[in-house]
Amino acid sequence: MTISSPSQTMALSPFKKLTMNGRWLASLIMILGVGSASMNTFLSSAIMPDIIRDLGGQQRAFWVLSLFQIGSILAGTVTGSLKARIGARPLFIAAALSFLVGSFIAGAAGALEHLLLGRLLQGLGEGMIVSLCYTLISDLYPEDAVPSVFALLSGIWAISAGIGPLAAGILTESWSWRAVFYANLPLSLLLLVLAITVIPSTTRDKGQTTQSTDRLSMFPRLGLLAVAVLLIAYVGELRSLPRISGALAVGLILLFLAVKWDKKSTSPFIPRGAFRFTGILGLGMWVTLLLFIASAARSIYGAAMGQVLWGLSVTEASYAMAITAFTWTTAAWIVARVQTPHIRTYLIRLGTLNIIAGILLTAVSLYTMSLWIFLLSAVFNGAGFGMSSQFLKVAIIYAETDDERDRASGFIGPLQSAGTAIGAALAGLLAGLSGFSVPGAKDLITLENAAQSGPLMFLIMAAIAGIAALLAFKMPRMP
Repeated sequence: MTISSPSQTMALSPFKKLTMNGRWLASLIMILGVGSASMNTFLSSAIMPDIIRDLGGQQRAFWVLSLFQIGSILAGTVTGSLKARIGARPLFIAAALSFLVGSFIAGAAGALEHLLLGRLLQGLGEGMIVSLCYTLISDLYPEDAVPSVFALLSGIWAISAGIGPLAAGILTESWSWRAVFYANLPLSLLLLVLAITVIPSTTRDKGQTTQSTDRLSMFPRLGLLAVAVLLIAYVGELRSLPRISGALAVGLILLFLAVKWDKKSTSPFIPRGAFRFTGILGLGMWVTLLLFIASAARSIYGAAMGQVLWGLSVTEASYAMAITAFTWTTAAWIVARVQTPHIRTYLIRLGTLNIIAGILLTAVSLYTMSLWIFLLSAVFNGAGFGMSSQFLKVAIIYAETDDERDRASGFIGPLQSAGTAIGAALAGLLAGLSGFSVPGAKDLITLENAAQSGPLMFLIMAAIAGIAALLAFKMPRMP
């Protein structure tokens, strides 16, 4: 079947665009690929106490989540470049096998070391699967259907946020935490079947060869990137402000050097136009990165704020946080029909302004101790991402062509993950400096410090989102 053949679909509903002409199989791949990543994100965090209780090693619990994140970022970063050379099908098969083996090892783990190995393999597989899904969008769908694809994917995250904690509780109580990992096995097998039958095997490489010296530099470049991500992620485990500041600073410096080194390579992993302050691609990536940095503080401290400040239960606080995901999906579906370039550009700008408003409202909710303002901030935040995120991704994907397009679209996932990691580390530093959260304290935040110190941290995060808004207004109109 010809999934990506041009079609006049502008007047059709978003759902019809995703299913007509045999595209329902492509949409199923997107749902399963991104859905497995989103569900595992929520499920893994929920079952962590049971894992530690069973396997021990509380002092190494950090690695259970971080190895998955590091593997995901590294695999996602190289996906676009590898797809251009060898094609999507063998990569998808390898990624699904890595996810399958990793899930089995994690589920059967008799010691924490085995679990860590499984989590690393899971992260490598998931990171590549998600990035492949992004790189395949322009291959499997016509351009006017792409916003509907991203609206679909935002809905998958919303569903995961809604049922993830509940599913973790049911699986753990009815069997054990191992069921969460074993549940991935049939999913991995289905992804394998779809990879073989649906994923195209074509490549974009036009016969150019990579110099042996550049191939050898691939591993040091990835190693430098891995160390940078590890240092930034490790900030969450540190309990003194000097160490937090040092780890964050060194991590960011190494991250900058890794990106600069990669862009000078004859065979880079990320597009050469990334992080320039001109053009759609460079500015689009900056806007995306800064928005995820600015939003990380709310993700890290939001549930704790709900419990400590307003007495919400764990479940109630989780669903209060899930409002962002629900409004993100609703807004994304509403604007998915928009095809006019200048309106898409306007929505990107309007979305960033809504995200700023959401962060500012979070600061106000702390100052006034108002739960309703806190819930309203979630609505603004979700609506902002729903308006802008899909069109930012469309802009990034179609700003380049051929193998550069593969690199650009494949880098979207790692870019968002890196933004979240940097934002979480920065939030930890700001929380410690402002007194919002005291490093080493028993509770993540306290009622006494929240109203006094919390607003300042969120005002700084709003300023970072403000920089993203300025760059969004600088972006050229989408073609």
